[in-house]
Amino acid sequence: MVKHDFQIQSATNIKEIVDCVEEGTYGESPAFLINFFDSLPDSPAMDYLRTMCIPFLFHDFEKNVESSREAVAGFSSTLITLKEKTEKLLQTDSWQVLVSGALENATYVNFGKEVKELTGQHYGTLFKAFDAISYFEEAKKLLLDRLSRNSIEFHDLTDKKLLDQGCGGGRYTAAWKLLGTGHCTGLDFSEIGLEDARLRANQAGFSNIEFIKGSVLEMPFDDESFDIVYSNGVLHHTEDWKKGISEQLRVLRSGGWGWQYLIEKPGGIFWDQIEILRAIMKNVPKTFAQQVMRGMGIPANRIFYMLDHVMVPINTRLTEEELYQELEKNGSIGIKRLTRGTDFDRVEAIYRNVPYAKEKFGIGENRFVFSKKS
Repeated sequence: MVKHDFQIQSATNIKEIVDCVEEGTYGESPAFLINFFDSLPDSPAMDYLRTMCIPFLFHDFEKNVESSREAVAGFSSTLITLKEKTEKLLQTDSWQVLVSGALENATYVNFGKEVKELTGQHYGTLFKAFDAISYFEEAKKLLLDRLSRNSIEFHDLTDKKLLDQGCGGGRYTAAWKLLGTGHCTGLDFSEIGLEDARLRANQAGFSNIEFIKGSVLEMPFDDESFDIVYSNGVLHHTEDWKKGISEQLRVLRSGGWGWQYLIEKPGGIFWDQIEILRAIMKNVPKTFAQQVMRGMGIPANRIFYMLDHVMVPINTRLTEEELYQELEKNGSIGIKRLTRGTDFDRVEAIYRNVPYAKEKFGIGENRFVFSKKS
């Protein structure tokens, strides 16, 4: 039997990455787990083990959403279990054989360092793997659920011009078109995502839909160009989320309607596990992680859900008050935070009052709708 003696590093270097380490919410278990994986060599085999942490933690969390077990102690125990299981695997003679088979077709390359390009490539390759049902029908249903459950109705969208600010692969741009919006524009920096979006729009026979390459922080549109500006989980991945909101309100027409979703703080165990995974995965190539998870048979939309925030370079989290104040500062009125969502949304779990909802989800998603004052 092969034994591995790894030196555990100090937790000091991860306190700035993972809030719950600094706060001590789960005791020493997050630091022990992160430092254990930091102590492993940088190699495809070890990065395979690091990637396996993602479905392990997500599955455990989802399995216990409705559970009445004490949430904080339960999550701490899960982190310890993950470390112990990995240690035991490394002490066997067969683990490298098991891993090598999974790595046969995996590409071990890193993206460039430029934030916009890296983020664009990450989302571009994730969205491109979606099948037609996940791309069109699922996005339409998610959008409808979030609108209808919050009593948001549009009586006639046929004469409206919509901008999807940071459209990625254009999934929600297409969803708005399927809801009957007259003209839809998707803006994104990812050429991979935009090419896929244009191809799918053509295959679907859409008219009055376009996809433009550009920065969400410096948008190539005149003031007050759009009736609706939809920004769904984008600006928290940029260098300046405040500039993104300023741009959103700049191009929105007076009296127009806006949607803004940025990551919440506090976010409970859901976001704490993502911060822990970000620390574990910080040096793992993005395409490698995607291919490993595909090799496990995980569907593309499920991979997107798990890797969405784990593998991007910037992942800013904001309080409800911070986002509200910034929207108001830039001319928003009638600001409303959405308290309902689709079935798997965190605010929907809070609405249903699942056990230990606060500990598991914090305040839930920071989704806001608003109008622009005249």
